[in-house]
Amino acid sequence: MTHTAPEAMATSGEGTPRTLPARVLIGVAIVWVLFHLAAAGFGLVGSHVLRSVHLGGAIILTICFQPLAWRWRWVDVLIITAVASATLYLVVRSDAILLSNWFTYLWPERILGALMFAGLVEGVRRALGWGFVALVAIFVGYAVLGPYIPGAFGHRGLSLDRLIFSFYLGSQGVAGMLIGISASIVALFLIFGEILNASGAGNTFINIALRIGGSFRGGAGMVAVIGSAFMGMINGSAVANVASTGVLTIPLMRRLGFSRNLAGSIEAVASTGGQFMPPIMGPGAFLMAELLGISYLDVAVAALIPSTLFYIGLLLAVWLFAGKNGLKPIPADMIPSRAVAYAPLAMLALLLPIGMLVGLVIARFTVQYAVLCAILIAVALFLVQAILRRKPRLADPDAVSPAWELGRALELSARNIAYVGMIIAAAQIIVAVINLTGLGVTLSQIIVSLGQSNLILSLVLTMGVATLLGMGMPTPAAYAVAAAVLGPPLARLGLETLPSHLFIYYFACLAAITPPVASAVFAACAISRGSVIPTAGHAILLSLSLFLVPYLFVMDPVLLLQGGVPNIILAVVTSMLGVATLTLATIGYLMAPIPVVARIVLGCAALALLVPGWASDLIGLTVAGVVIALLSFGKVGGRSHLT
Repeated sequence: MTHTAPEAMATSGEGTPRTLPARVLIGVAIVWVLFHLAAAGFGLVGSHVLRSVHLGGAIILTICFQPLAWRWRWVDVLIITAVASATLYLVVRSDAILLSNWFTYLWPERILGALMFAGLVEGVRRALGWGFVALVAIFVGYAVLGPYIPGAFGHRGLSLDRLIFSFYLGSQGVAGMLIGISASIVALFLIFGEILNASGAGNTFINIALRIGGSFRGGAGMVAVIGSAFMGMINGSAVANVASTGVLTIPLMRRLGFSRNLAGSIEAVASTGGQFMPPIMGPGAFLMAELLGISYLDVAVAALIPSTLFYIGLLLAVWLFAGKNGLKPIPADMIPSRAVAYAPLAMLALLLPIGMLVGLVIARFTVQYAVLCAILIAVALFLVQAILRRKPRLADPDAVSPAWELGRALELSARNIAYVGMIIAAAQIIVAVINLTGLGVTLSQIIVSLGQSNLILSLVLTMGVATLLGMGMPTPAAYAVAAAVLGPPLARLGLETLPSHLFIYYFACLAAITPPVASAVFAACAISRGSVIPTAGHAILLSLSLFLVPYLFVMDPVLLLQGGVPNIILAVVTSMLGVATLTLATIGYLMAPIPVVARIVLGCAALALLVPGWASDLIGLTVAGVVIALLSFGKVGGRSHLT
């Protein structure tokens, strides 16, 4: 995740601030992060106060971290003053806003609400650019111009005044569920991820990945897949994952012969998949549990087989691409020893916080409490490592202090929380428009109408809408918006709730690698210096078989471990074979290039394996087995494929 550093944050050395305004700004940012820990973790203030301070602080810090040019700096001061005043009013009047049904929309509230709304739009522009502002404007325009829209999408219309009221004082805005989840869950996960990174988790993940996958053909790509899967579980953002692990894995792949576009695509797809990889799955999975009113453990168990299929397909695709392009394993001298990769202290600093988080969630503690305990454990282990490294640091004049490292982690947490807060606040406006105008009901009726005659067509439409809504958003916000629109129609079609929401969540994740936005691809290209369109093309090719996985589990929930053991085993085995066969067909390589006709036949066999039912499984397995045997013995293509 990248941010435009403010001019005031001039640095010397390794990011050490040298100006007083920069030090004050960083201090305020750190206090804001600690407020989240105290409020969300210990419950020291009410939820409305937490949400208000979260949103107001996110806007203010975004303005401060990304200021205008000096001659326009007075505009920044006005925005900060306006947003701070609007936030203070929400905090002071919190009880009245929450408890009074008769609470009126008086002129001070109108002014403060308009200022907060304008400040949010400007914060979104600075953090995300004009494209996201345009998206918000489209939905606001749809709300206001409803009476003039013909056909099924027309509605009675909402005044801009009512929209601002709903955003500022109503349950669809500052007090809304999305901003609440951003303040109480997503923020804590972002803090947890940065502290783990400060303790060396990223390097530990990469070292483990080097040990596991480095000796295979195309080992650098294998390392990218495994390392990004680990990190993606924690940070919940494909773009943030690319930014954190991609700076290590993409140069490694380039050094070992991967093209710029292939290296970027592997990192983008692998970083995307980490968001539905148990045991953590990122904050998006906890959001799903909250929305559905079920245990997070139920979500994690259901996602186990689909995520396994995802990474089996991706690892096989990377291995086949490596053979196709003559890419070798990582040289032995670049693979860390077992003692280095699995160093006891590094493993303890990595596994104990994650184990604490997962264990407390399984024990049915609240997510906030579980993440808070994991953060405290991570900080304690970070300090232990700092003490043990103290003597080497004293001998190194360029070494930074542990206090600076921890402060830097909290500063990065503030930046990330503010960035994600802008996106989720914008998503809250979009969801509010969907709910207030009845757009969700309209789309629901269309999807249900299609689904009554053709369920697959309805699911394809759902996939398209979920992917469209997810473009440019982090997964929690993308899933929340998509679930508000698409969850009800899938339920009306008779599909079970958990498979339906996992279907939506899966494609909200895959939006990060889907053109034209493909935010994870853009992030990867920034590191690889590759071209966006070819990189996105490679990403789609790598993950083509993976786009079918959600259809499998939504049509047959046995893949979500719902059903008898024999049925689960049969479904898992045939699905793995189907994904592997389809990957062979899409990549077009086994031990030599596969002819086009054979690829088409393999694709048909894969679809037969993926369709539920023993008859189709038997046909698919037989056809795939025959084609692979003919390829192996050189009976297809006119030459031996064993050379």
